[in-house]
Amino acid sequence: MDTVTIDVVSQKAKVSKTTVSRYLNGKYEHMSQKTKLRIKAVIEELDYRPNLLAQTLKSKKTGLIGIIVSDITNPVTLHMIKGVIDYCSGEGYQVVTASCDEMLDKEQEYIRSMVDRQVDGLIVNIVDYNEYGLLNSLKEQGVNIVLADRTINKPLFDTVTTDNYDMTKHAVKTLYSMGYEVVALFSSYLLKSNVRLDRYNAFLYQSTEFIPDSTNPESLVYIDTKDLDDSYKSSLKDFMSKNAGKKLAVFASTPMALMNLLNAAYELNIRIPDDLGVCGYDNLNWTRLISGGITVIEQPFYEVGTESAKILIQRIRGEMEGAPKYVELKSKLILRNSTSTLPSKQQPHPLH
Repeated sequence: MDTVTIDVVSQKAKVSKTTVSRYLNGKYEHMSQKTKLRIKAVIEELDYRPNLLAQTLKSKKTGLIGIIVSDITNPVTLHMIKGVIDYCSGEGYQVVTASCDEMLDKEQEYIRSMVDRQVDGLIVNIVDYNEYGLLNSLKEQGVNIVLADRTINKPLFDTVTTDNYDMTKHAVKTLYSMGYEVVALFSSYLLKSNVRLDRYNAFLYQSTEFIPDSTNPESLVYIDTKDLDDSYKSSLKDFMSKNAGKKLAVFASTPMALMNLLNAAYELNIRIPDDLGVCGYDNLNWTRLISGGITVIEQPFYEVGTESAKILIQRIRGEMEGAPKYVELKSKLILRNSTSTLPSKQQPHPLH
């Protein structure tokens, strides 16, 4: 069977080779929808496959996007990756993915490896907001970079994240408005993540509106450095004993903190929500099942992925210029049984 060339496609579609080439490269400006559909139909009919090597040599682009995430085992990260892949494939790009297990040296190794593979751009779910020197150096060399979810303190890169600060304030305020007298924050380690720091600072700020002036809001914060069940158990026991007789709630600032809190409550025989209200991040499948459902903040991680990919591809194609773009997508608070009190007869055991 003869090889189908771009000449054959252009002749059958009754357009120029340049128009076909522009279609293949996703450059649809000044191209009618009718023309796009006709070219698409001819390509599918002839089963045309572009010569990718020739395209790469000519355009100096590989059609590859690299995405590096801090922890691929995190379910919400998978939603973000899917968003990137879906958008990129629709625009004719392939995605190379790497997970660095929250390790900076791995992150930098993968960044260098992807640049060596001549990816057209990078989407990075950064490990440490203080360590962006390599990325900044690459940006100065012309590498297109977008930060996804996690941020840094300087406006150096295009960034897509969620409203962590405002949403945490809203959740804490909602808990107090529901009648809880004391709300504590349980968090994983803060050092490397601006997202966790935003939630921590938002909790401190919002708590001062509801707690007595004599109370230090930091006394209501429990931070675990290793995500160990035993430390959550002792911290939760401490919080409950110090505030005995009051209507209490806890806010978990990460999914791991939420899971460890629920395990601690189960081992301490704490009933949810009778003895303790529980709220946290994120809307994972299991949060709908435990104790009639856990109140959570649902973040649009799929959209974080698609928007990151959209911005990156616009930069690659020269369709976006100027200062780095900062996009903050809106989350939503989903109220469930863990922050409401049912009659005792109806209240199931915390994890049953």
